[in-house]
Amino acid sequence: MIDNSFLISCDWGTSAFRLRLLQGKDSPTIVAERCSPRGILTFPAGDADEFQDYLILELDRLFRAAKLSREPFPVYLSGMITSTLGWKELPYADLPYPLEGTRAVLAYTLLQRVYGTHELVFISGVRSKEDVLRGEETELIGILREPTLRKWVSSCVAVLPGTHSKVIEILDKTILNFRTYLTGELFDVLLQNSILKHSVQPEPNAGEAELEFFDTGARRAASEGLLDSLFTVRTNVVLKGLPRDVNTLYLSGLVIGTEVHSILKRFPAPTPILLGGKASLQSLYARAFRALGETSRVHAVPEEVTSIAAALGHWGLRPLVEQDPFRSAS
Repeated sequence: MIDNSFLISCDWGTSAFRLRLLQGKDSPTIVAERCSPRGILTFPAGDADEFQDYLILELDRLFRAAKLSREPFPVYLSGMITSTLGWKELPYADLPYPLEGTRAVLAYTLLQRVYGTHELVFISGVRSKEDVLRGEETELIGILREPTLRKWVSSCVAVLPGTHSKVIEILDKTILNFRTYLTGELFDVLLQNSILKHSVQPEPNAGEAELEFFDTGARRAASEGLLDSLFTVRTNVVLKGLPRDVNTLYLSGLVIGTEVHSILKRFPAPTPILLGGKASLQSLYARAFRALGETSRVHAVPEEVTSIAAALGHWGLRPLVEQDPFRSAS
């Protein structure tokens, strides 16, 4: 008999793979985890056999890391793994999207192993009329299960920074709308593939004095606009002799400040702002909010929650999966 206090969480994105073994009742403990840069773009698009073989390899490594015998615990998969480029394409769920996940599109299949059969639970993303989420909605379910954060399910704007930053409007435990900002990707493109690459340094020294230039960039973007401001990254060096490492922070301030300024315009006070993301990126966004005069309504999600948000979301979806009448079809 399978121990139903265990669950395996698979967060498989564009550029990263994360596999975690969870155990618990109401709140899970991470027993072991495996992380790698084997995101879906490192596999042939839609090649189910390749994805399955890699999952099997990492499952064996996960059990070794946990120092447990292999068991056929269910595996929940979300992120880009259910996209057109992933293992099993699923249609998007529509808005409004309740944060209990009741409108999630789920699909099931079985993974046979010598020690038993893993049930694989694939979880869809969410679409609006002009935008898509693929995995962030599951992360948000996990974040808002945290007791200290549950009060924000009634009303807030959740900001999830990243390569493609997501800004998600929440009301009455429901996602009403969202918007994607290519903030992280644009920064990387400008840093590596534009004329500005000659005026910046990829790994800047981010001391407090240097970060003042990040603030300058954020305020400049808010007042003058991004396109009007980008070439000042070059002239900072050519005309002012600004060090390249400091100039990188200025460029970061321009692109993050552009996003933050847009958020503040779309969602004026008193709407609370819930700020997620990795600690280093979260701190820059918080700094941009402060530089643009907003502090009291910005609430940071603790890193111990953001770092395992997808796993917490999978745990939160367990009741829905266990009651799904289509589950037996697997």
